[in-house]
Amino acid sequence: MRFTTPVQKTAVVVVLLAINAVLALALNALRWEPGSIALSILQLIGWYLVSRVFRGPGEPVAAARPWWRMTARPLLSGVLGAGYVVVALVNLVLSVVGFGSASGTVSVLVELVLATLFLTTFVRLRALGTAPRTP
Repeated sequence: MRFTTPVQKTAVVVVLLAINAVLALALNALRWEPGSIALSILQLIGWYLVSRVFRGPGEPVAAARPWWRMTARPLLSGVLGAGYVVVALVNLVLSVVGFGSASGTVSVLVELVLATLFLTTFVRLRALGTAPRTP
């Protein structure tokens, strides 16, 4: 199954974010460290799997995406990569000033992995010279 339209992609992302929010709130309320660690790892797996089934304009639907390709366009990859770098840095600073935990460490590592994947996509797509989106 491949998701190619903005409506399909939005529906998938909204469902994933809703599930994530419910689990995060429940685990935060329970203060269950192993659950929070598992949630961070599930977020990484979820975003990577979603990137395997999303397709952008001009991408072949049937063919598998290369392992490094998280989005169809470099700008989106750059924005998401930079966003994950910022979030990882904020969480790292919070950990250093006294809010650190094992789940916080795993969260920072997951954010850095996602940042690396998105920024790798950004660099590679820019090098490939992907064509601008046509209206």
